Amino acid sequence: MFLPYWNSELYVDISSCFPLGKDYQPVSINKFYDENLRNLASLCMDLDSEFFFMASPFIGCVGNLPRENFFRYTPDNVFNLGFLMLLSYSEKIEKALIVSLAFEHEKNLLAGVSKCSFWRKGVFEGNTKVIAIVSDDPFYDCTEYLKRLTDTLAIVKKSLRASDSSYYAEKFGYDRFFIPWENENPYELRVSQLISEFEYENTKEIVGGSTRIEFPQFLGITIRAIEHS
Repeated sequence: MFLPYWNSELYVDISSCFPLGKDYQPVSINKFYDENLRNLASLCMDLDSEFFFMASPFIGCVGNLPRENFFRYTPDNVFNLGFLMLLSYSEKIEKALIVSLAFEHEKNLLAGVSKCSFWRKGVFEGNTKVIAIVSDDPFYDCTEYLKRLTDTLAIVKKSLRASDSSYYAEKFGYDRFFIPWENENPYELRVSQLISEFEYENTKEIVGGSTRIEFPQFLGITIRAIEHS
C-alpha cells in the first residue's frame, strides 16, 4: 500500500536563516517550539525523513524551515486556516504515516506525495520529494494526532530497527542537500501516470481510480500549490 500523489506541486518560501548545507541543530532546534516536536523531528530523521514544517491555527508555523519563528512560538505569530505538515520523503516514513492514518478518528486528515521546490527571497534553492499531511477542517486541532504520530513513529522505528541518525546528526552536523528523485522507482511512476490518465469512469473503477487527490487551499503560510494541467 502506498500514499497517493497530490494533484499539485508545492512551492515553499524558506527562511533566510535555514541552512541548506551543514546544519548543527536539525533536531534540537525544535525544542524552542516544544519538546514533543523535538521528539517528532528526531524520529523522522531516524526514519530517513526530515520535519520540514507544520502549520495550524492553534500552533502557527513551526519546524526546520521557518527558523525565523524561534522565539515567536505563539498561535498568533501567523494566521493559518487548516492543518499542514510537510516531511521529506522516505519509504520508512511513508509506511509509518499509513499506519498513523489508518484509524477512524483520523478521517479529517489526508496524506499524499508531491514534488516540492524551495525558494529564498525569489531565488530557487532546490527541489525534492515530500509528503504533505493536511486537513480540510480550517480549525483542525492537531494536538492528539501529534501524540499518536510520535508513538507510531517510535513503534515503526523499533520494528524496522532503524538507526539513531538524529543523534549523529546533532553530534557531528547534518549535511543537507536536495537530489531530486533519487529514491523514485521509474516503474511505479509510469504505472501511476497511466492510471491517472484513464478517461473513463468505468475503467477507473476497475483499476482503482486515479492515484492523485486534490490539494486543499490554505491561508496564512508562504506555500503555493500549483495544479498539474
